[in-house]
Amino acid sequence: MKSRRSLPLLLALGMNACGLPMNSQALPIASNGTGTSGISVMSYGAAGDGITDDTRAINSAMTACVNKTAPANGCVLYFPAGIYITTGLALQSFVHMKGDGWGTSVLRLKPHTSADVLTVPAGTFNFSVYGLTLDGNSAKGGSGNCFSTATTATGPVEWNTANKRAASINVQKWGHMEEVMFTNCSADGIHINAYNYMLFIDNFYIFNNGSYGLYTQGTNSSFTNFQIERNGTAGIHVANANNRFTSGEVIWNGSANSTEAAVYVSGGRNILTAVEAEDNYTNGFFDNGSDDEFIGCVSDSNGYARGDANASSLTASGFILDGTGGVYIGDKVTSYRGRLPDGKFPTQWPYILKNANQARIDISSDSTNEPPPTVSEVPQAGSSMAGHVACIKSAGPPVVIGFCSKVNNSTGACTCS
Repeated sequence: MKSRRSLPLLLALGMNACGLPMNSQALPIASNGTGTSGISVMSYGAAGDGITDDTRAINSAMTACVNKTAPANGCVLYFPAGIYITTGLALQSFVHMKGDGWGTSVLRLKPHTSADVLTVPAGTFNFSVYGLTLDGNSAKGGSGNCFSTATTATGPVEWNTANKRAASINVQKWGHMEEVMFTNCSADGIHINAYNYMLFIDNFYIFNNGSYGLYTQGTNSSFTNFQIERNGTAGIHVANANNRFTSGEVIWNGSANSTEAAVYVSGGRNILTAVEAEDNYTNGFFDNGSDDEFIGCVSDSNGYARGDANASSLTASGFILDGTGGVYIGDKVTSYRGRLPDGKFPTQWPYILKNANQARIDISSDSTNEPPPTVSEVPQAGSSMAGHVACIKSAGPPVVIGFCSKVNNSTGACTCS
């Protein structure tokens, strides 16, 4: 028979009564702030009680983090479970903020404070945020965005890749955010100003913000696995180029302003894949850019009346095609709701083709009040490439899409093939 190890022996070995290491964590943080793996904000006086203003304590901990000589003037800045009241924080380079999970570790704006909860200054790069909630506290007078980046220019100093530490501005952020919630902000959940590059935001949740869920004038960034819901104007607004959005749902947006769309794109060469716009009080997708791609996107039940989920707005489209060179492959417009109590479907038109200069249109549809507006040919003065101007051969249903068979004539008209 094996002998049972005594508790004194386990304690001497640094183990608990179950034989496991005591105080083990996935990412160990020294409670006194002297360990090499990270610094706890509580070691610098943060209370995390939802009452105390912890701004000074958090900034002190962040300063200590960037002053560390190992590993490289930065560290993990740890936020144990709690609610940390702040008047706004500015993230520094090489600081990796880590909480115990969204809803568990919360950065909340102090009541009646006008500021963004977390800001990335122009000179900051190489950072991450993980497992936190950024709460704008708008119900108690908080005013601002949950997360923002300062505007950067695009010049030699911004592209200084050899000596970024000496550069006053870094347009390439190399910032990563994961498992972060952006909520209760009077403005936007995420607000990215021009021309911030290389932001990677994954597994995130944007909820209940006053204007946009995600607004970006940045470029070359990616956003994956997201839920964006109940924001006042739109879920996503893109106003620059080369961004990627993959695998997400945009739902219940537009309750304050239904003039845009759940997803509004006005920049160029953006790619949206497997994004669903559902139950919004506005259009599903609005493309007002150039050479944007919408692949496997679904517009489902968009366009019911603001404040009345039982009635159709009679004005919404699944897709509005108002840009140029757009690619729409395998997209779908439908309504899981069926007919509303008013007898109408939420979506009025599956799509509206405002600009026929598109590269490819493959949008299937059902459950809409009307087919696309009848268009036999749309003049495109200035277009020169045959096969790159779309036209509707038959308004349907089903809708049959054609393309100009040859170069536009002098009046800008084309022969629909």
